[in-house]
Amino acid sequence: MPLRPFRRECEQLSQFERGRIIGMMEAGWSARRVARQLGRSDSVVRRCWDQWMREMSFTRSSGLGCPRQTSRREDRHIIRNTRVQLTASSATIQAQVAPAVGHPVSSRTIRRRLAEGHLGSRCPLRVLPLTPTQCRARGNWTAAEWKRVMLHL
Repeated sequence: MPLRPFRRECEQLSQFERGRIIGMMEAGWSARRVARQLGRSDSVVRRCWDQWMREMSFTRSSGLGCPRQTSRREDRHIIRNTRVQLTASSATIQAQVAPAVGHPVSSRTIRRRLAEGHLGSRCPLRVLPLTPTQCRARGNWTAAEWKRVMLHL
């Protein structure tokens, strides 16, 4: 099955589009007709209309979810500490950051801030990486050699 092209339905509604939806619905258009006219799904139009009928407002609600536990300055401090010690774990960074911030910060928050700063988790190597010669030799094993290894176990 071929992949679908990016649809306009997946984008968030702009304030202008929300206003158009409300206007068309108030003019007596059906939700399906409005959706086809604007190139959106029926459910998006209905959701926008329901919000308008409930709250008499079509703006997006801001501030959903829990408030941030760290400020921008504290976030920069977390990222700066991580860049200095690239192999430090989130628990280590947490222990270093807590005195500077002045309140405890969870290791999960530390990991979130690192992800926002495009810094993934880095862990030290536990084994030496294979050389290119070793990689080729490992890939060239035959079925007979594998059977011999299995029999010796």
